[in-house]
Amino acid sequence: MYEQELVKLKSGLEKDNLVEPEQLFAGVRPKLKQKLAELSANRRLVIGDVAASAISVVMAVVLANGGALPAQFGSVLVPLVLMSCLIALAILPMSGIYKRHTRSTSLRDVTLIVRASALSVGALALLGSAVQATAQIPLAVYFIQFLLVVPAFGTLRVLARSTELTRMTQSQSTDGDGKIPVILVGTGASCDLFVRSLRNTESKYQPVGIIDDARNTQGLYFHDVKIIGSLLDADAAIERLKYYDELPQRLLLTEPVTHFESDGIRKLTRWAEANSITVSRLTGLEELGTENNGIRTVNPEDILDRPQKAVERSMLREMFQGRRVLITGAGGSIGSELTRQIASFEPAELVMIENTEYNAYSIDMDLGQNFPDVARRIYVADIRNAGRVNAIFERHRPELVFNAAALKHVPMVELNPCEGVLTNVIGTRNVADAARNVGAIAMVQVSTDKAVNSTSVMGATKRVAEFYVQAQDRVTNETDEETRFFSVRFGNVLGSSGSLIPLFQRQISEGGPLTVTDPKMERYFMTIREAVQLTLVAAAKGLTLENSHGEIFVLDMGRPVKIVDLAERMIRLAGLVPYEDVDIKFIGIRQGEKLFEELFDVTEDHRESGIPGVASAIPEGVSAARLRAMILKLEQAAHDGNDLGVKKLLKELVPGYGANGLRPIDAKELTARPGKPNIKPVPTESLVGGFTRPDALETITAGR
Repeated sequence: MYEQELVKLKSGLEKDNLVEPEQLFAGVRPKLKQKLAELSANRRLVIGDVAASAISVVMAVVLANGGALPAQFGSVLVPLVLMSCLIALAILPMSGIYKRHTRSTSLRDVTLIVRASALSVGALALLGSAVQATAQIPLAVYFIQFLLVVPAFGTLRVLARSTELTRMTQSQSTDGDGKIPVILVGTGASCDLFVRSLRNTESKYQPVGIIDDARNTQGLYFHDVKIIGSLLDADAAIERLKYYDELPQRLLLTEPVTHFESDGIRKLTRWAEANSITVSRLTGLEELGTENNGIRTVNPEDILDRPQKAVERSMLREMFQGRRVLITGAGGSIGSELTRQIASFEPAELVMIENTEYNAYSIDMDLGQNFPDVARRIYVADIRNAGRVNAIFERHRPELVFNAAALKHVPMVELNPCEGVLTNVIGTRNVADAARNVGAIAMVQVSTDKAVNSTSVMGATKRVAEFYVQAQDRVTNETDEETRFFSVRFGNVLGSSGSLIPLFQRQISEGGPLTVTDPKMERYFMTIREAVQLTLVAAAKGLTLENSHGEIFVLDMGRPVKIVDLAERMIRLAGLVPYEDVDIKFIGIRQGEKLFEELFDVTEDHRESGIPGVASAIPEGVSAARLRAMILKLEQAAHDGNDLGVKKLLKELVPGYGANGLRPIDAKELTARPGKPNIKPVPTESLVGGFTRPDALETITAGR
């Protein structure tokens, strides 16, 4: 019935171009909720104020009557007391008297108390003169009540402040060093459970405010903890806490970073870094009862300085569900994430190739625990062994193939060029050929931005692998075969094995210094999860788009990040001061490295791919026949251990390789970063043969 009447009302409003009821009261509801929240949080004080109003009006009547009760006690005083209580409940919340925390009560509150008292008594005088039963009460009664109620309200707040400070002192004495003041970010279920868990007297955290991701909740209370602002004005809200000596030592994100609006969370974390405030987040609800209440320090990958891409899971499920999928390098950082994400889409069978026994064991156990219903088979095998690869493919006849196996570390491949060729080039050829032989739907090659304008052996080998995959896709187009071949190129992934983040974390835990190659060095970064998601999306869309054969999909990596800035950020997020608590050393650029990575080669055309977050590169390419012949020569040279021969052949295949290589820079050539004290280059004696010692390496992963 109500719904029908509301529809009629809306219809009439639309005809008359009037404001709808929802719009009319849209601004009222949040304010009403805020006032109710204030009353709930200060319920004891509200009861005290109402009682003070009632008692003061009785005393005022008695004093005005010469110290005696009036003859018309029941007919005059009772209505006056009731009106006084109702007015106190209505007027005092509107005056703002309950916005102030009792712990911060001081002489500055006198003005607020006087104003609230004047409004309350004035409203009572107006109402009293309008009601017949109380119309004869002299104005002196209201003046006396005002003189009584002001000190009454003030006394109540002083007592409340004293009680609160006593409780805090007892709590801190129980905890020894006192509780850590924290600002909570978010008001979801995790925040609810966390605040409830703090009722444990042994908890070492004390919330002093909440930052909400909604804008209309400021001033409300969440389990007696005040919401002090939204994400976009959080820095100003927290600055106000300084005024009351309640500046937090830690910001606690109660939801995953991706839950929050990206601009707001970046602004908040930058403010925290600038003020040396540690940013943490809840790791899991199951850890709420532990000593740290499930709190851990936020890592840079949690707050990557760009928004994360959203993907269409329904499209990916359609691609993988019920299909046989094979992944090489399945135990590595990228390979294991590929394996887990694909397993979530219920493939018919998951075949994994991994040449490290422990990695193979780990990913197999992981899948068995988290995806027990997915049929799987893992092989400890090397993609460099063509016979072994072909046998596995023939046995399982995969429909979708992902080649994530690679040697990825620039300095290691620079020292071992033959091994780099055998894995990155010959291994890729073996996997691609096997995929074609069994009639797979698609083979996807995981590539790297180091293949672009290569100056390293690793980059050059990955570029040749791109050439081969591109050539195979063009062969498919020319022969009307079904197997498609794609390369997906992206930069560094955060948190992969042997990468920058784990290195910096270890160095910080050891007290420093953090080792960075050069103050100007920049890299593109992406989380492993996002890189894998976009790789899967590129593969899925690549099969449906009317794209030309031989394209390379390039993931949108956002803006490059300076390595030294990342190092400074990690130090600050650990609650330390860069160059004071933890030093940073510049150790010099290594053979094959570049200061700046690129996503597109100078010889490539690039365009929109039609896939959100993914661009398309169109290389000039190499003819399949010439490429196969050159790869055979590379294979022979690599098996012979001919490092110079391998590099010479790579120069013939990869335009520009070797021409722009950077020589190792001696530590003496490095200068301190302007304005930064205590930046110490690695001593010259730590440089051996043009390369820094392994323990001085800043291991920048190629993302594989």
